[in-house]
Amino acid sequence: MLKKIDKCLLKVGMAAFGLGVAASLLLSGIAWLLVEKGLWAQPEEGLVIMGVVYLVLFTPLFYYLLYQKSIVDQIKKDKEERLLRDVTTRLYKSKVFKELAGTQIRLCKRNGWPVGMIVMDIDQLARINQQYSFDAGNQALRHFAAILKETIRESDLVARFDDDRFVLLLPNCDINSAKKVVQRFQSQILSTPLVVDKKEIKIPFSSGVVSFAGRVAKFNHLLNRANMALEQAKKKGGNRIELF
Repeated sequence: MLKKIDKCLLKVGMAAFGLGVAASLLLSGIAWLLVEKGLWAQPEEGLVIMGVVYLVLFTPLFYYLLYQKSIVDQIKKDKEERLLRDVTTRLYKSKVFKELAGTQIRLCKRNGWPVGMIVMDIDQLARINQQYSFDAGNQALRHFAAILKETIRESDLVARFDDDRFVLLLPNCDINSAKKVVQRFQSQILSTPLVVDKKEIKIPFSSGVVSFAGRVAKFNHLLNRANMALEQAKKKGGNRIELF
């Protein structure tokens, strides 16, 4: 798609060049006629006529070029977004999250801040897919992600790791503060069910929470321990918060 539009812009640019040459020849002819008719003695009229001709010829062309450029810019932006973010939830992809999280962890180490991590897993996504539809399952993921983004701070990072698993990195956040983040989100998501075909669908989830002092925090250690806490939450029946 992008290559096709680039070719289109090239063609339009060549057409613009050709029209520019043609317009120059046309205006030269008009100027010669004005001189022959004795109108060039009044240069204001000649300039007005030339200006009108240029305006009529090139205004639509320049508008079209700008319109095509805006399409190309939007496609490039969308392409970059698809590389960075999950299509369904618009959250960061796991690879991007790991890179950004590494930067945040290094910042916490320099400042001596604690680093929190939360791993969440939707408990009944498969049931929603089976009972309603896969579209309803995608709606549940988008609903979950949208409320999650509203709950966390701007400095926090969140990503969709697997089909129904989400990971948060919380800079300068100890274990108690991280737990409060999950509790706040849990209260919000359970009190705001998804509505599909006039039916309310609650989205319970399990979560594992961990926090390390910034000077010893490492991404893999945080993730492994948060996953271990999550597995404990699952074993205990789900829809609960477990601290490592």
